Amino acid sequence: MKYEDIPEHLILNYEALKIVLFEEVKSLFMDRPHVLSKWSSLAYQMTKEEILNQKPTDDMRSFGVLISLFTEAFFHQKPITKEMIKDVVSSSGDTIKAFITGHLHQEFPEVEVKYSFNDNKIEEALEKDYILSSTNMDFHLMRDMVTKKNDFKEGEAGYLATEIIDNRGNVKGVAELRPHELQTELTIEQQVWLETLGETLNSLDDLTADLFDLISYLWLTQPKSSDGYIEFHSNDALRLRNIKKRSFAGKEFDYREEDRFNIMRRVAALSSIWVSLGDQTIKIVNTEGLQDSELYKFKDFQKMFEIGKIRIAYDKNTGEAKGIYAVQVRPTSILTPYLEGPKKTLGILDLKVFKYSHTSQRAHKRLTRYLNLQWRIRTVRNTLGQPFKVGTLLKEMDFSSRYTGVALRDKFENTLDDLQADGVIKKWMYLDELDEEMVGKRNWVKEYWSKLNVHILPADYIVKENRKILSSQPVTNKRLIETSIAQSAADIELVPSGHSMAIQSAKDSQGPITLTPEKMKEALEFLNISIRQASEEIGIAHTTLSRYIKRENKRQNKKNDEKMLNWLKQKLNSGSNSL
Repeated sequence: MKYEDIPEHLILNYEALKIVLFEEVKSLFMDRPHVLSKWSSLAYQMTKEEILNQKPTDDMRSFGVLISLFTEAFFHQKPITKEMIKDVVSSSGDTIKAFITGHLHQEFPEVEVKYSFNDNKIEEALEKDYILSSTNMDFHLMRDMVTKKNDFKEGEAGYLATEIIDNRGNVKGVAELRPHELQTELTIEQQVWLETLGETLNSLDDLTADLFDLISYLWLTQPKSSDGYIEFHSNDALRLRNIKKRSFAGKEFDYREEDRFNIMRRVAALSSIWVSLGDQTIKIVNTEGLQDSELYKFKDFQKMFEIGKIRIAYDKNTGEAKGIYAVQVRPTSILTPYLEGPKKTLGILDLKVFKYSHTSQRAHKRLTRYLNLQWRIRTVRNTLGQPFKVGTLLKEMDFSSRYTGVALRDKFENTLDDLQADGVIKKWMYLDELDEEMVGKRNWVKEYWSKLNVHILPADYIVKENRKILSSQPVTNKRLIETSIAQSAADIELVPSGHSMAIQSAKDSQGPITLTPEKMKEALEFLNISIRQASEEIGIAHTTLSRYIKRENKRQNKKNDEKMLNWLKQKLNSGSNSL
């Protein structure tokens, strides 16, 4: 029997049903030739037992499960036609693939270990160019903590430990690195995992923070096992990082084992971090490390992530374990409130954060995370036009101490230029013209440059998607969000209303920025709006504004100057919808 000879509306008998199912579903599994090869032979052959019972046999395994999925689930005890199968595959292809994939891992363990359950979700993220991440400040602090291995020092309990401190200097919690307790008898998988744990401290970096976000996102969006686990595969991270597979003579092979190991040892590191958060922020003054632990009023320590089953690839010839490909993982109750509980505040995280190098582009990754956090917070408050202090951004970027003076400024500006070129941000500029005569003077970075203000415009799609999230998930705990906003905005000052285009730092005023044709032209370019649009918003004729910018006005008009100045202040400091 040929597939082409089967009419669309014919009620299928068992033999025809197998052929139609195979031909219609095979497009979902084109990445698995080993599956299609076996299914093809099963679809076009009828055993004596099948002829007798008109149903799949046990040894058909995944293909038998596929048949039962349609006969028992989609069309329970109903006649089935080719057209009906086509409609189901078209509308529920992802569901079919996800359901069958679990059976494939049991049937083809040596091959399927290289495949991820999360392929569709990763593909979706790559198409959107973002994932969702918690924008709660405590969540951000815990994520940031895993990037700073040098902050971990030996504590009184014998563990390496660090304080979790917010941007106001308040101690929010304590984190410890605790290796798993050894068991008397270990499976091969557990032995390999414990060997991976040996790399714990050296595995804390900004790539670890990426995995913190990715695992949290997959747990938030993927189906979970009965005990709350999802499966995380090394492929998931390698695809988002755009890591190339091995190739030879023009043929592509699998990812390098070294690349997989770099991912999984960081997952192991995440599973060995225990955190204790206080019921409230606690200011600790003049303490030495963690020796005075009685000063902390923290809850019991909890792991951040629990590990379940481990999937390991074995050498076909020797049976030797080659490496960990996937693990079951779940965030514990110290993290879940920020993902699905009362502290849930989700926002957009630009996928380019995964593609930046954790060694040579560390500042790019850190600033992308911080700005994406700020865009969500500022969308809630409608303050997207609020400027940032250079000093605040430098703290978040956390450049190496070897960069000082002009070299530090160059690194700072080049990073922002890269983020703009990559579309992570729309535009950036200093709100004040830099006084080059101040550059190079004694303490000029601390006393002058770090106090300057920078205007950063978010990418349009981030604003749009964050607003979608807000409209689809109404805020149920405004006080919580306002608290998070207040914490994250601690080092950022708004424009005092009595100044003309003046941004003051907390300690020292830099003086007003006067309205000039050059400043107006620069603002229009930055905001990407036309002279006509701006003139309508200002309330003056577009020819008047055009002449002003070109310095063609013969006499000054104070009323028009006041209107232009007020418009500039509104655009640059009020976070209007046009920003």
